[in-house]
Amino acid sequence: MNELRVKQIINQRNISVRQFAEMLGITREHCYHVLRGENVSKKQLENMARVLNMPIRDLYRTPDEIAADYNPYEIVFGRTEHYKAADIITFSKLSGKYGAFSNMSTAYPVDLFGYHCPTSEHLFIALRFSGYPELQKEVLEYDNAMWCKKVFVESGKYKKYHHPNWHDNYFDVEVMKYVINLKYEQNEGFRRLLDATRGKVIVEDATMQRTNESVLKWGCQDLEKRDLINKTRNSVIKYITYLQKKEICREEKLKHPRTEAAQKRHVQKMRQFESNIGKIQKIYEETLFEHCNYTLSGRNSMGKILTMIRDHGHIDYDLKFPLYFFEHEIK
Repeated sequence: MNELRVKQIINQRNISVRQFAEMLGITREHCYHVLRGENVSKKQLENMARVLNMPIRDLYRTPDEIAADYNPYEIVFGRTEHYKAADIITFSKLSGKYGAFSNMSTAYPVDLFGYHCPTSEHLFIALRFSGYPELQKEVLEYDNAMWCKKVFVESGKYKKYHHPNWHDNYFDVEVMKYVINLKYEQNEGFRRLLDATRGKVIVEDATMQRTNESVLKWGCQDLEKRDLINKTRNSVIKYITYLQKKEICREEKLKHPRTEAAQKRHVQKMRQFESNIGKIQKIYEETLFEHCNYTLSGRNSMGKILTMIRDHGHIDYDLKFPLYFFEHEIK
């Protein structure tokens, strides 16, 4: 039996479930059922084929394609994957169990040619400025890798100094392989953490990040789960706002004002209430992240690198263009 692949198609085209529902003229809830292939009529198939501008036959995958998608040890860089929860180990937040897999983690620094890099992300960013040792020095002086990335990569201020071939032929992925090799060789804790995931593909879960080319290149997203989490957040905010308004109305109806001590206790009680609601929201979101995986889609370059180096102790890289770290050429 063939399987609908419409969800994967819209993920590849960066179309959210909400947008696709609007394109089809149906509700988002109904759209989820359609994407799961539940009671899809011929008319719905024709409608989807029309809005996606493709023949109906291309909305389906053959059994052979389905089997290939979920083979956890077939690593192909540059190919979009669609992972199911049972096949993978995910990492997202730095505070999570496998958060140290992230390049942003300070748990496993890297040294190269006598220079100390607080995180593997520092080295990866610095290599982007091959041929500009002064800029590389500035990069390494930043304590926070995330802020460093915002300044040197995302702002566009230093774009003219980027390696001219950085995005050619997946060159940046080859550089990342080199960086992760160093991180693996120099950190026993990193090797142990990777070893604990044996038997499953590692996937960078970028579900809550804004969808763009870079996010889908390095990681994967589950847009259905993101919608669910955002709906939860909005519901909690509305509920807190409702209770606060209700309390304000109750206060205004009191015939006698409260004593200062009573008012203070009341304020503390409301703060504690809000804190508890926040904790409940956090627990719920973490549960969604850990247990409510539907299908994560993306090219997952980072996860594939980690999976291969875990299984082989090294990952081959091919630096097609000259690359320098300060005055040293990397081979």
